[in-house]
Amino acid sequence: MTAASRVDEVKKIRDRAEAVRVYATQARDFDLQNRAATIRLLAERRAGQILIDMEKNPGSRGVGRPAKNGTSRARYPRATTLPPTLEELNISKVQSSKWQRLARLVDDETFEEALIRAKDAFGELTTAGMLRTLKEVVRPKSTGTEYDINETADDLVREIERRHERLNAVVENKERLNPTLRRKLITALRHEAGAAQELSDGFRDYQSNGKAFQRQIREHLATLDEPNLEEKTRLASDLKNATIREISRADSRALLLQFEWLAGLGSGEFYFGLWVGSYLAGAVCFGTTAGTNTKASVCGNEHKDKVITLTRGANTFWCHPHGGSKLVAGACREMAKKGYNIIVAYSDTEAGEQGVIYRACNFLYCGETGATEKFKTPDGRVRDSRLVSGYTRDRTGGTLKYRRSRAEQKEIMLEEGVEFFRGTPKLRWVGFFGSKTMKKRLRAALQWEVLPYPKRPTAGEPVQAGQIENIA
Repeated sequence: MTAASRVDEVKKIRDRAEAVRVYATQARDFDLQNRAATIRLLAERRAGQILIDMEKNPGSRGVGRPAKNGTSRARYPRATTLPPTLEELNISKVQSSKWQRLARLVDDETFEEALIRAKDAFGELTTAGMLRTLKEVVRPKSTGTEYDINETADDLVREIERRHERLNAVVENKERLNPTLRRKLITALRHEAGAAQELSDGFRDYQSNGKAFQRQIREHLATLDEPNLEEKTRLASDLKNATIREISRADSRALLLQFEWLAGLGSGEFYFGLWVGSYLAGAVCFGTTAGTNTKASVCGNEHKDKVITLTRGANTFWCHPHGGSKLVAGACREMAKKGYNIIVAYSDTEAGEQGVIYRACNFLYCGETGATEKFKTPDGRVRDSRLVSGYTRDRTGGTLKYRRSRAEQKEIMLEEGVEFFRGTPKLRWVGFFGSKTMKKRLRAALQWEVLPYPKRPTAGEPVQAGQIENIA
């Protein structure tokens, strides 16, 4: 199987193994079933490796609209021989995606370990179960850092938001409440109202003074007591003491909830940390924030599987001044080893971000994004308007209770006091990582326009959204 160099060769092995597995299932031969499943998974992984390396079929790109007589004319001369399509290989898009993920996640040794674990955990081997097990195998273990008060606050926010709907239902039917329960509920809510007032006293929101919001967080936390600050500062003063490695979601969450202005992990899938000694001085997350079409728009359909987004990142106030750029560059190089050579990142000018770290890491500036629509609920929460589509139907309990158009749902939300508005455009950056040959190839394939770095505002001068593009 390792000697196979074509997808169709490996797929024949995979299909034969699957046929044996189905027969063994019907014959209730559990041992033969799992042996066949093991061969099938190994074949799927090998097929994924070949799919990653092979040239992609361009599809219908370059073919003009059909003429009235039914013929089509190419906009540019097409090659006489093209790589086969997935349909010609008799492979679905879902299979291609899963097989390539099997190939990307781990090396051969770790894959064998995951096979053993999957057998023990699920009994029957499946591709989906194998992918879940692989994530467990490669996911770094938490260092068991102390639970931060910001994690407690984040859990409380989620808990309170989840119970809003239930509380409203209770209020609407208050006359049916048992008097004892009603009295207890009133007492509990009064206590929470007092806590809310205490939290409001002395609260100071972010200042639009030209300083990035995350810098304001660091400067504030630097005024408070910090355990082992002298040792942390000593270790962080020299980047030779710093190491970058993949970390757990829990470790990343603990740091980002404290130092990242968005106070969350976003759509994080991979997490990396900057360690000085036994102390975590910074963390970044990589994930997906847009669909396949956006990925294909960066360097074309051929390289869309190499695209991933740097979704969150922050460092502590005691970190080395250049620790942030070291972390981002090092983490991006680690992502390139996983097959993600194209890193997309965004700077939010509304939060005072100018992409200084991305400049230091030689990212290319590719202009502003479009202003996305958002909405603000009566209780002050701001959400992306793409969530509206999810509110148009209710299938709780397994039955469809209602279904509306997006326009109808939006009208209902407006009547409930929801405000819709346009967000501020963000600065868009792209970086290429990997071998010199790979970076040169991706730079040549880049479809986004590359612009000069935007001018940084002077101290105390707030960033004017929408004007960045016009600054030389």
